[in-house]
Amino acid sequence: MAELADNSLQWLVMLMFLGFILRGHIFSRILGVEKLTVHELNSKLSSKPPIVLVDVRTPAEFEAGHAAAALSIPLSELKRRVDEVKQLASQGEVAVVCRSGSRSLNGSVVLKRAGIEHVYNVDGGMIQWQGQGYPVRK
Repeated sequence: MAELADNSLQWLVMLMFLGFILRGHIFSRILGVEKLTVHELNSKLSSKPPIVLVDVRTPAEFEAGHAAAALSIPLSELKRRVDEVKQLASQGEVAVVCRSGSRSLNGSVVLKRAGIEHVYNVDGGMIQWQGQGYPVRK
């Protein structure tokens, strides 16, 4: 009987760990966060009105190189500054970017849960942006 309880506990811990790791992906699907390629982002940055680009990396990462139109709001500050993003995005869409696309997925979920209708996660993040030759500002 003790062995069965140990196995059950191990499965429960593993499921909880997977749930923690995949929570951004799960919530993004439930909430309808869409992916945006860097090419689509570049196009939307020059549309009228332009998409609001929120960079959720740390200040040091942002200063090392960012898209010219990006607004720096580290992921750790995003919940506190969501009204700022809502005000900027009142007429359009929001794209969230990070280094590779993981933190921005969590940031996208935060904004979606806050009621912003059109939120996109930039697929591949700044790695992909720079890899495709788009300019960065330092």
